[in-house]
Formats: sequence, C-alpha cells, structure tokens
Amino acid sequence: MKSDESHKRLSLKEFVWLGFNYAVGIGFIGNFAILSNIGKPNSIGINAIWVYLLIGFVAGNCAWAFAKLSRIHNSDNNGGAYIYVRTTFGRFWGWLVGFMQYACLPFVVTIQVMMLIRGTFSPEFISNGQPQWYSANWGPFSDLYLDFIGIFIYMISASVIFAGIKIYKKMAHTTSIIKWLTAGFLVIAGISLAITNGSSNWNYWTTESTFSFAGFMNTFTSCFFFFAGFEIFSTAGKNVNNPEKNIGKGITLIMIIMTIFYVVISLIFFLGYRVFVQNMNMGAWSPFTSKIIIYGGPIIIIISGLALKINIAMQNALYGGTTLQPLSKEGYISNKLFNLNKDGIPVKAAVINLIVTSVMLILWLVIPDLIKGIWLVSHPDQQYSSAFNVANLSSAFSVITMFIYIMVLITVLKLALDKKLKLNWYEKNTFPFILVTLGLMFVWHYYSIIYDAVTATDSSAIVAMVIELVFILSNVIFAITWYFAYYYKKYKIRLKTNPNLQVELNSEFTFNLEHQAKLAKWEMFSNLCNLQK
Repeated sequence: MKSDESHKRLSLKEFVWLGFNYAVGIGFIGNFAILSNIGKPNSIGINAIWVYLLIGFVAGNCAWAFAKLSRIHNSDNNGGAYIYVRTTFGRFWGWLVGFMQYACLPFVVTIQVMMLIRGTFSPEFISNGQPQWYSANWGPFSDLYLDFIGIFIYMISASVIFAGIKIYKKMAHTTSIIKWLTAGFLVIAGISLAITNGSSNWNYWTTESTFSFAGFMNTFTSCFFFFAGFEIFSTAGKNVNNPEKNIGKGITLIMIIMTIFYVVISLIFFLGYRVFVQNMNMGAWSPFTSKIIIYGGPIIIIISGLALKINIAMQNALYGGTTLQPLSKEGYISNKLFNLNKDGIPVKAAVINLIVTSVMLILWLVIPDLIKGIWLVSHPDQQYSSAFNVANLSSAFSVITMFIYIMVLITVLKLALDKKLKLNWYEKNTFPFILVTLGLMFVWHYYSIIYDAVTATDSSAIVAMVIELVFILSNVIFAITWYFAYYYKKYKIRLKTNPNLQVELNSEFTFNLEHQAKLAKWEMFSNLCNLQK
C-alpha cells in the first residue's frame, strides 16, 4: 500500500512522460529554414541529420553524467546540478550554477510564448511572409498584440500549479495527449509527401547539400537547444518517487527516445520537402491541393500548439519554483521561499518565478515589439529586420546550458580523480571528449556572434549581440555581486550565531548512504591490496 506522500510524487513513468513532453516537440524542423535551405548562408542541408545524431551523443552523455551524480547524491531535494556542484566545489560555484540554471528558463519561456501566437499567426513566420488565410496582419504593432495574447495564455496556464499536484498531473497528461495526437497529423503529412516524392528529394538533398565548419558549428549550437531541458526538470527531486534512482533512469530514457525521434522526423521531412519555412508546423500544408487539408491541417496544428505551450507553461511553473527553492533554503535568497505546501510545491518560489518570467517577457518580447512597431510607423514603406529569431534565442539558451553541463562533467571527473566516484572505461574516455567538445562550442558561439556583428551590413546583428552579451554579463556580475554582498555576510553571521544550522544545511550536500557504503568497501579493498603488496 503506497503512502499518501508517494501518491503526491511522480512515478518513473510519469517523470519520463512529463520530461519527454517538456523537452521534445515537433517545432524543431522550423530551424531547417535557417540552417538547411539550399542557398542560405552556412547551410548544411541534409547534413543536419548526422549533426543531430552527434548532438544526441553529446547531450546523451551529459545526461548520463547527471544520472551518475543523481544516484550518489541525496537527490531527494530540489536542485539537480546545483546539488552536485555545490557538494564538490562549494557554495560559490553551487550558487553560480544554480543561478545560471534558473537563468535558462527565460529563454525557454520566451521562445515558447513567441511561437505560441505570433509564431502561428504572424505573416513574418508564415511561408516566408506570404499571407495565408490564418494570417493576422494587424498593422505595425501586430507582433505586440499577438505576443500579449501569448503572454496572457502562458500566465493562466502557469497558474495551474497552484491548484495542487493532482490537478497539475491531470492537466499535464491531457495536454500531452492532445499535443501528440494532433502533431501526429503533421508527421502523417510528411510521410505522405515523402512517399509521393519517392527518391527525388533524397537525390536533391544529397546532391545539393554542402558542408562547412561554420555551418556545422552554427547548427550544433542552435539545435543543441532541442536536446536540452533535462537539467531543468531534474531539479524536481521532491516531486519524484525514489529520486536517486528514478531521476537518472528517467533522463537516460528520455535522451535515447529524444534522439531517435528527432532523427526519424528529420529524415521524413527531408524526404517530404525541398524548402522549409520558419514555422514549418503551419507551412507544411502548402504543398497539398485539397481544401480540407489546406484548412484542416493548420487548425489541427493550432490546437496542437496551444496544448504544447500550455503543457510547457505548467511545467516551467513547477521547475522554476524547484530551481529557486533550494537556493532559498541555504540563504542565497529569502528563506521565506523555502516553505513547501502539502504537495511538495514551493508556492512562494513559484510566484516569484512568475514575476521574474513576466519581467523577462517584457525585456525579450514586449520591448522589441514596441521598437519594431514604432520603426514601422516611421518607415511605412520599408521592411523591419528583426534582431531576434528562434535560432538566435535557442543559441543563447544553448550556451548557458553548455556551461551547466561543463560544470557537471568537471564535477564527475573531479570525483573520479578523488576516488569518490568510479568510472568505467567508456566513461573515462568519453566524458573528457564531451567536455572539450562543449568548451569548443561555447567559445565558438561568442566568437561567431561578435564576428557577425563586426561584419554586419545592418544593425540587427549588432543589436542581437549587444542584448545577448549584456544579458549574460549582467547575470554573471549580478550572481557574483549577490554572493559576496548578500549571501556571504549572512553566512558569516550564521557561523557565529547559529553554527548548528549551518552543520544541518551542509549535511544535505554529501553522498547518500548507499554510495558511502560502496566507497567504504572500495577503500577497504584498496587497503587490502596495498597490504598484500
């Protein structure tokens, strides 16, 4: 008989299902419009498929590193990467990773809200700007109006978390089912076109596709976004049954399924289409002649998109709170956010998360929309070149995620060197390779955006670079300043006035009893071997 507490938590199956729905979607094919269309700068064409396999390999091994750490740490707490880094490298690096882990969420939310309404109905996202029956061309401020609708829907959906974990589960499962049933029609459309075209598109893509180092690097950093996400939902230790085992198993299963899914869907759409548009979900129906498909297809995808974004909004509300809550518990931020309700949900932290999300949406969506609208009013006969697209935002998210993965991989290798974690031959060879790969991609991203800005012929690339760099640098500067100006003072006072509390807090940042027992056996075995020598 399961306890009431276990009923409130997510089983392994539920964790995998929710995590898969959070991290995986069909919208990734829209990036092909920027990265694969023949004739586009740095296009790599159908080479994107094997790049996806490589990204899956890299991200999958990062997930494997998370899985190893989740099994040896006290993961029955919220925090994920924060717990692992904090345990090995101390408070400062734990705080920096935890803070940057939270900083990833605004990128996810911004992309999801932007694609929720504007990405569906704005003429800019539809068939390369060609108006369709569902186009919403409402004048210079169209994007602003559409994004306001998206923000409203997002906020309502994110508020479901406050109704309790049972309602949250039901809503999450329902929207997931709707999302995949409706998205299935898009896959069927791609398969039908692939069958109709036979081998012609395969011959086209394999003949016309080119490959360049710059194209490969741009594709890797842009599409890495679609393989990330497990580092966010892995923070919800308090909401998962047997987290030391199930978090590791869950993210490993999700990464395997995710990679297979992306490669198969990519192949289907390359066989079905020769030209991709940024909103491929809606643009995929244009090759058909049947009015039922031309009108019915977009309607189905609109329903699918709403279900997807509502699901994402609800999960972001949970993971945003579970990311902030452990930082609150140690005193990095107000300890009033520490309190959990009867369902293990940090309600106050979730409220703060919604407030922060609102501010980020204003910075990343509302203000750019206002700038665009004012510019179009002043220049009615000219086109506006937006500083942001999905690839820009997903690349920015990717490099923050890479930093988190790099820190987790360094933690694994440090524990192995200290003989606190045992790695097999595969892990000893693979983890350093993945670490170097991510480091190269991290450096390349900032080199490329600075290079693009310096060589740009218009201001959009410069604006995009400045905003991203300002955002990243301000986050890092804020995190460092906050640590020394706010937390460290509290920490010093706590050591003098309540040292027992600090001992209690530190006790959570150690290895679980099962792993400690294994370490003791390994040490005993090693000592026996040394005595025999």
